[in-house]
Amino acid sequence: MSRFDVLKSLVRSAARAGGDRLAKVGRVEDFRKVLSELRGRRIAISEAMLTRAINHGVRGVEAATVSLRDERARFHLDYGDGEPLGFALVPDEARFAPRGAKEVIFAVEPPELVSDARVREVVGAVAAGIARALWGPMMGPPVDGEEAFVEREGARLRADLRSVPAVRALLEGSPLAMALEVLAIEGFVIEDRALRIVIALPMPG
Repeated sequence: MSRFDVLKSLVRSAARAGGDRLAKVGRVEDFRKVLSELRGRRIAISEAMLTRAINHGVRGVEAATVSLRDERARFHLDYGDGEPLGFALVPDEARFAPRGAKEVIFAVEPPELVSDARVREVVGAVAAGIARALWGPMMGPPVDGEEAFVEREGARLRADLRSVPAVRALLEGSPLAMALEVLAIEGFVIEDRALRIVIALPMPG
């Protein structure tokens, strides 16, 4: 049995167990699109997708510009009642474990902005966008203010994808919780004007 067969089996089992509850987190048929995209084991998040995530998740932003190049995500944000903000994030590490950590970590440039609450908000919104790219068909529609909890690690910021409200709802009793656990991030990098996520799937057996 291939790794994709394992994933399909989990989704079918979740559908049988979930019944009407499944409608609250998305239809299983929508998962077919995800399975097709995952055959290359990569998901690409564009500049436009990250801009939408910031507009959904970061309060007070009137205009946001995102540039993905030179292995960095560069942000310029204009606030209606404050100074504009410019900085870069460098994808650094992904920590995923079954029934455990689901975290993405970014280095911040310049490093002195690692303590800026506005930068943490952006990282939280970007992490919510990553969660939607990975598990979107199971999560339901996005909501304003959607972001992940972010903590500092030296000159880096760590975002916990489990803290995104829609992900937390899936993990707390959803029939699709097991399918969510199957999809993990092996690594992520910025190349060809996109944030590219390498998918890790467990071996059958």
